[in-house]
Amino acid sequence: MSVRRPGFVPVVMAGLLALAGCATYRAVPLSRAAELMDRPAPDPARLRLASERLQHPLLRPVALDLSDGLSPDEAAVLAVLANPELVAVRDAHGEAAAQLVAAGLLPNPVLSAEVDRPHGTGSAGTVSGYNVGLGLDLNSLIGRAARVAEASHALEAVDLGIAWQEWQTAQAARMAAFRLVMLDRRLGLIRSELAFESTTVDVLERAMEQGDVTVEDLGVHRSALEALRQLEGTLARAEAETRSRFNLLLGFPPESQIAVLIPQAQAVLPALASRRQLVQHAAETRLDIQALELGYQAQEARVRQAVLAQFPALSIGIAGQRNESRLKFLAGFISLELPIFNRNQAGIAQQRGTRIRLAHEYEARMAAVRADVEALVVEDGLLQQQLESAQSGIESLAQIEAAEREGVASGDVDRLAWQSVRAQLFDLRLQRASLLQARLEARVALETAVGGVTEESAEEVRP
Repeated sequence: MSVRRPGFVPVVMAGLLALAGCATYRAVPLSRAAELMDRPAPDPARLRLASERLQHPLLRPVALDLSDGLSPDEAAVLAVLANPELVAVRDAHGEAAAQLVAAGLLPNPVLSAEVDRPHGTGSAGTVSGYNVGLGLDLNSLIGRAARVAEASHALEAVDLGIAWQEWQTAQAARMAAFRLVMLDRRLGLIRSELAFESTTVDVLERAMEQGDVTVEDLGVHRSALEALRQLEGTLARAEAETRSRFNLLLGFPPESQIAVLIPQAQAVLPALASRRQLVQHAAETRLDIQALELGYQAQEARVRQAVLAQFPALSIGIAGQRNESRLKFLAGFISLELPIFNRNQAGIAQQRGTRIRLAHEYEARMAAVRADVEALVVEDGLLQQQLESAQSGIESLAQIEAAEREGVASGDVDRLAWQSVRAQLFDLRLQRASLLQARLEARVALETAVGGVTEESAEEVRP
């Protein structure tokens, strides 16, 4: 005769029902290295559509058109859309969102079952006994609101952190675009002067053969020619390095040659607001600072959780039982931890200590922002003064060079004297281009540090 085990059936059924909603495992292999190496550039049509629909707290949508050259603003948006590192960064949102879901989940009830089968002497006429219980841990319900608040603030902080990294990448692409344009401009000046100096050396070599010039005169220009060649090589390497970095930021293959230009609207450097206004603007718009504030609020929720964890562990439930004499029982039970030795003192102290650290990190970040703004504003002012000085020197020396050039044509001025003035004028123009590149990059750095547009009013300098 078989013995019935009524307590076993509900346990099995409950287990099957629970497994019915479980996720399944599926392996996802990594992409092959060869496939990644041969990955083509992003589709321009898709990028154009995505750029028009871009929603970002610090970046405005642009009409992306690669056919007429890429502006710094277009490069910034393109980097946000196609940069491969940002694809991995955005995955942090899914992780934080999963934590928010986990924080809001209710605790699973605990089902327990026990079957007692009598045997041996005196077991005749008895039946198998069973004990079935259903319990619920109440402690997780007590801290649920605090956990949800923590996870919610953490998710917002993660999203702001992602947006801030997108902003950093966009600004890096914008700076690289300005740098490429200015390096190309400086190379153009050097190559033009290099062609002229090379012609001059050829003329002087022929003149020295005829005894019209000395070897010292030839040596001066030959040295200038070699110096120009060295400078051209240095700038060409800088341009190649910047181009490689630029392509990587945009998610394009390393060999891509995307034309870059500075539109007239972006070729004007506006006057800056006051330093106090810039710092205040940074405090209000910098996404990393907002993320720190949300992180501090999340830590406040963790402190609250730690305080609530002082509540003793409590479980309640109901139990059904049948003994070997066929008597059935229905009862409730409660399990309460006695907080005699451990009242979560260590957990509370740890969370409070972390809260103090986050507050100091926030203060340190604000101090760093203030120092960065101060340094960049001072640098911008110094570069402006140097640009004005270089421009003044160019204007006065250009008049002299023009007059001497006419004198050389008429035979009234020595050619070597004119070439000396011309060389000085070239140096000033090259210096001005270098200073302007430095100022454009300093403006991008300042805009990055402030977290948005930093202009106030009037036009100052045009590239």
